[in-house]
Amino acid sequence: MSTPIVVQLQEMASDSKNHLPDLLRKALLISSKLGLNDFRSWVLSELNGYQSAEDIPNYRVIGSQLKVINPYHGYQPFIIEDGELASLVSEVKIFESVESLQHLISRSNAKEQLTFPFPPEQKAALMRMQGGFAQLEPTRIIGSNQVKSVLEQVRTQLLDWALLLESQGILGDGINFSAEEKAIATENQSAINIHNFQGVLGNVSGGSVSQTMSMTVTPGNFDSLARYFRQQEVNEEDIRSLELAISQDPEATRTEAFGPKVSSWIGKMTTKAADGTWSVSVGAAGSLLATAISKFYGL
Repeated sequence: MSTPIVVQLQEMASDSKNHLPDLLRKALLISSKLGLNDFRSWVLSELNGYQSAEDIPNYRVIGSQLKVINPYHGYQPFIIEDGELASLVSEVKIFESVESLQHLISRSNAKEQLTFPFPPEQKAALMRMQGGFAQLEPTRIIGSNQVKSVLEQVRTQLLDWALLLESQGILGDGINFSAEEKAIATENQSAINIHNFQGVLGNVSGGSVSQTMSMTVTPGNFDSLARYFRQQEVNEEDIRSLELAISQDPEATRTEAFGPKVSSWIGKMTTKAADGTWSVSVGAAGSLLATAISKFYGL
């Protein structure tokens, strides 16, 4: 008599020597046969990588050290005085598949630290915040043990799920399930499906922004700038923060040289676009903000 597939998964998940993608593929087979679509979706995301920030589970959001790359002295600390912005910027959301993460750790060999570069728009905004002429490239440094922890949590979730199936009387006959087991799975979807894999960002809509030079921003008129940003779903608190930043900064004389407060605000908003808390695509965010603020300054 062949070993039930749920027991096979339990045995594989209990041994850290077993290849994690193999466990996920077995879980994909089980969840597909039982019609557990939420769990199947999670398995596919772990196998293929996540497509959007709003789907990233909590365990794939990790903290990092902010650094700049000094060509003479190597990595140097990058200090951001705005605590909220620093917290947002230092978060690393791990989109890569488990296979890619395993290769990443394998390539790092004995290295204890890994670098996660910023998307181009965020990098540009953070470099503008530095002011002056020696603007250094920022990056994020995380420990390889943090990535290993992500993989181990996936393994533990698979084992926990397989044990939960058994507790519901679902084991399988080889790789097949009886009509009764399928009925149990259907009737107990809420008990068997995912409970703690939801993303950290809530229901955030994605989408892109169409930018045109016909935006109605009048030079020197903050109300027109605020009205335009409301149309782009920037919240009132962020708009008021921008108004304060503009009042505290010297007036900009060229697009690439906004004051430090405004540059910091742009960096914060670009980060919100990157992590999904502002419903504008990160590809559009940087140029949208810079263009609108430039028009306000009459540039």
